[in-house]
Amino acid sequence: MDILKALFGTSQYTSRADTTPDSPDPNPNDVWIFTDPDARDEYARRGQLDRLAQDITYEVLRGGTWQSEELEYKRELRRLLRSGLIADKGTYWYRSPHATVYLAQRGGTLTVSGKTYRFGAGDNIVFQCRMERDEHDEDSGPVLIARLQSTEGAVLCSDMKSSMKGMK
Repeated sequence: MDILKALFGTSQYTSRADTTPDSPDPNPNDVWIFTDPDARDEYARRGQLDRLAQDITYEVLRGGTWQSEELEYKRELRRLLRSGLIADKGTYWYRSPHATVYLAQRGGTLTVSGKTYRFGAGDNIVFQCRMERDEHDEDSGPVLIARLQSTEGAVLCSDMKSSMKGMK
């Protein structure tokens, strides 16, 4: 599920995404590299940015840093954006860290840790955090390719049944 950005489709809307074609190499210690700027702004507006940062640090990252496969996914996003295969959909993932959802403009592939993921025109591509991957029987890697439905409710990982509840 994804959340439609507040001003998407209006004259005030300027696309902002967690990754751009010219983004710098991802820093494994930066908690915000997979957080859509509009999601981050929404948490700040509600006075809950610290709560989101804690959720990413202790639930999403489990008190560590981003893994090499997650950073590789980020580099693949840049490549796909540069090639015009994907674009910002104007939504972000409903679960923290609230990654930007990308829309495939045409079919293609991305490769992470030697595994190739195929997508078709109209597919949505979004970051899949470790906690979400743990919920599935098969390891799908940090990539979710699907046709997403919109929702209005954002969820922190700490609110999920399988969370560590902020434990360090």
